[in-house]
Amino acid sequence: MNKIQKIALTYVVIMLGVIYGYMVGRFQVFPYQLVETLAQDFEAFAAGDQLENKTSVIEKLQNDFGWNWGRVLYPYPEVAVMNSRAIDHPTLSKRKEPPRVFVAPEHQQGYRLVIGAMDLENAFWGGLLLGPTGDILHTWELSMSDLPGERAEGSAVILYGVDVFPDGSVIFNMGKQGGGIVKVDPCSNVVWDLPGLFHHTISGDEHGYFWTFSGLDNTFDQDMIKVSVDTGEIVQRINMEDVRKANPRISIWDLDGGAFAWTANTNAKVAGDMTHGNDIEPLPQSLAADFPQFSPGDLAISYRTTNLIFILDPKSLKVKWWRVGVTDTQHDVDWEPGGILSIFSNNQRTKKTSDVISIRPSTYEWNVAVDGAKLGLFSEIQSSHSLSPYGTRMITSAQQGWVVEVDKNQERVFSFINNLDFKNRKALHVSDAFYFDADYFDEKFWTQRCQTN
Repeated sequence: MNKIQKIALTYVVIMLGVIYGYMVGRFQVFPYQLVETLAQDFEAFAAGDQLENKTSVIEKLQNDFGWNWGRVLYPYPEVAVMNSRAIDHPTLSKRKEPPRVFVAPEHQQGYRLVIGAMDLENAFWGGLLLGPTGDILHTWELSMSDLPGERAEGSAVILYGVDVFPDGSVIFNMGKQGGGIVKVDPCSNVVWDLPGLFHHTISGDEHGYFWTFSGLDNTFDQDMIKVSVDTGEIVQRINMEDVRKANPRISIWDLDGGAFAWTANTNAKVAGDMTHGNDIEPLPQSLAADFPQFSPGDLAISYRTTNLIFILDPKSLKVKWWRVGVTDTQHDVDWEPGGILSIFSNNQRTKKTSDVISIRPSTYEWNVAVDGAKLGLFSEIQSSHSLSPYGTRMITSAQQGWVVEVDKNQERVFSFINNLDFKNRKALHVSDAFYFDADYFDEKFWTQRCQTN
């Protein structure tokens, strides 16, 4: 074959490839499905989890190979480690510097528990139980490895929702890439798992159940399920389409604009992050007298995208109350004494500090309960807060790797940093934190013996 023939053959092969490539795209012949799947997988990988730090594809690959923690690594303010000390435990890996803690002397009581990217020897995600002075008393390894099917692990996912129970068991999920919900005992052994798509909250009630969202967090309808703590059995489902039908005179669902695409013949929901449910909190019986317009078990629900808080009767599906715009891209709505709803307002759109906002549903009055600017507090995503049994407020700033507790004067009385690099002030993600009184955990928890905890 001479040179001209080789050039002609090469040209023909290239043209055939171009023509066949066109046919693959135009008529979806083989290997269209394979290429489409690979393209979608790459697009999802490049986008990353909605809650993770924004990184390049190269940084994501380095993270997933364990060379760094770029997906969950954040800077923290200097105040977070003022007067702090390093704390260690045999279950913590030696790949990073130990966490740091500060506890004011007059607040050395009860037990604090922090959940996050702790980088334990046998699990990237975990929980640390701190004693009154801040020393680590117990650890939990939180992993989705026992769930069936394909899923991400370690620093490639974000631990979303979690709750901790008096027997020392923990229930948690890691969003759409985690593969489901898992319950572990105090020794991190799996009690049950619930495969499927669930996201954000795990909110226990006083009757042995918890609430969470089912499906994806970017769908318009944020359906909810009620699950048995003991067995993992789903005992109730709330479909948001049914909620809309039960409240035909209330129009608070498509506030993002264009959520419904009206045509002559269809009412099709537009794809996108139009609502983004992130918390479901049942009203406990102990606080029912403070909220006479509501009933025990009513659900306080947060929709992040539309800055919406609403109260839903889970039996009748009637919406009893709602408020829009007092908070910005908020998380974690809590029922509190005195007829108050308090919310962590991330303020992603409006300012670069996060606050805790309190609302009185009976009058719609609101105020800033904790001014984040005074603390240097800011997290665009996730994060939480809660009143402690001792009158303080514990706040989790996910994207600073920081848990801070303040008194009534908003003075810092406790600080935990999931420290990675003290010199350069870098920390790993924290998902949630709890403050329990001395009697919260039952005797069985304290007497159990675990090999590694």
